[in-house]
Amino acid sequence: MHKVLLSVLLGFVLIFAGGSAFAFNSGAVEVGDWETGSIVGQPFKHLNVDLEFIALKVGGHPAWYPPTSILNLRNAGTGGARAGQPIVFKVTNSLDKPHAFTLSADSPFAAPSSMQVNVILKPGETKYIGISMSHFTYVTASGSLKYVCSLHKGHLTGQLLVPK
Repeated sequence: MHKVLLSVLLGFVLIFAGGSAFAFNSGAVEVGDWETGSIVGQPFKHLNVDLEFIALKVGGHPAWYPPTSILNLRNAGTGGARAGQPIVFKVTNSLDKPHAFTLSADSPFAAPSSMQVNVILKPGETKYIGISMSHFTYVTASGSLKYVCSLHKGHLTGQLLVPK
């Protein structure tokens, strides 16, 4: 009798754990414009922009500026005051050719389910990237993400640091 009860209880735990893993990944990253874009039901225009990235030329080479960004999610930083609000990045292509903004935890130790955002921007175009706080803190276990243009080999890379 105890084995049957334990088996049923374990079955419920596995079902609920599987369901929460699905909910955790749903809607984790959204790309859109300022007026119509949203992340986890919150419009971009009602959220603060955490970081801005601009494609421009540095020393004759295309690059995402700034080359290093810091997003402080510790209690003394934005994490304590944001109460689980999503992260929002503004990405602008100021160059005369299309460029991609690719953000990933690209490392030898990155998990297979690691976040990878890839947005292709036309010349002069601006997009907003919303990332749910739970998803963002999950994929930044190393505290470092890289951003690069995946369309061009000569594009300089950048690094996003997330102190914990």
